[in-house]
Amino acid sequence: MKKVVIVGSNSIHCQRYIAGVIATGEFEVSLISNQKMSEFANLNCLEVNFALRNFNAVKQIRAYLKSIQADVVHIHQANSYAWHTLRALRKLTRRPKVVLTTWGSDVLILPKQSKLMRRMVEYNLRHSDLITSDSLFMSAQIAALLGKVSRPIHTLNFGMQNLPALIDVTSKHKIILSNRLHKPLYRVDKIIQAFATLIKNNLIDTEYRLVIAGSGDESANLEQLAQDLSVKSRIDFVGMLSYRELVEFYQQAQLFISVPESDGTSSSLLEALAYGCIPVLSNLPANLEWVLDQVNGFIAPEVGQLQQQILAAIQFSQNIVEYQKLANFNHQMILGKASFSRNIRKFTELY
Repeated sequence: MKKVVIVGSNSIHCQRYIAGVIATGEFEVSLISNQKMSEFANLNCLEVNFALRNFNAVKQIRAYLKSIQADVVHIHQANSYAWHTLRALRKLTRRPKVVLTTWGSDVLILPKQSKLMRRMVEYNLRHSDLITSDSLFMSAQIAALLGKVSRPIHTLNFGMQNLPALIDVTSKHKIILSNRLHKPLYRVDKIIQAFATLIKNNLIDTEYRLVIAGSGDESANLEQLAQDLSVKSRIDFVGMLSYRELVEFYQQAQLFISVPESDGTSSSLLEALAYGCIPVLSNLPANLEWVLDQVNGFIAPEVGQLQQQILAAIQFSQNIVEYQKLANFNHQMILGKASFSRNIRKFTELY
């Protein structure tokens, strides 16, 4: 049985991935994370502060990996997690295979922040044995960062667990759902502003409500914005939800809105597609790999045109026959391209 060390943050995405690898029954799994994961208390886990200025991180990780004698080290994100781990591997007499999974901002945004950050990301990519990304666009960006260095790049997403049955769209409610983090990158403020414009101009039914899930540094500002625009009574700020709670909103919502400035393939988009929500998305290459404007969703060419696309999606939802066709098409697409169990198998084949 191969020994695999998974390096990543204590996040829901990492937790799901780890659980998927364990479920195969084919690997002895150990962890390196920023904090212990209660879900995997029975696993060997090293807790590390991955801040770039933590000069003890390399020593800690090297000692841990030396004791594990891993066959594979799978690092999630080409940021400081990869930086510390890859430098820890340099002096090991027995170097394991290194798989690096990029998540999005680590290769789309981090390299643009400074020359130092770009060099760190380039180092991480070039010192891994193979790399995965969740979109063709990200894979192209990775190839550019690699430069003349050749590394296998596999385009592969985590997929979606517990794919639901086909959704009957007549069971949907007049709900517009946003569940991205409350950070400037995700432009939730633009969603509130677009919703307010539609209400002010009496363009949508008074029964429509905007549900804003998630949390972050901008949460208080977003609630204040809703108050200032006199639409807080039409918006439900529901906070960070469990997956089960989120599924209830996917089942009810007609529209799903996600308009980040930069992104890879988001898990929330895959989930919304599977649950029959009509997607309204920003014009990003990764989004266009899943949704074509006015074919199986709506794309806002510019965020300033978001209200027009929301209105178009609402009008589309009133044609139940066409809406049901869209929901069925998107469900089948997720089944074929984003099955969690199938994609976990593809990941572990890389080990």
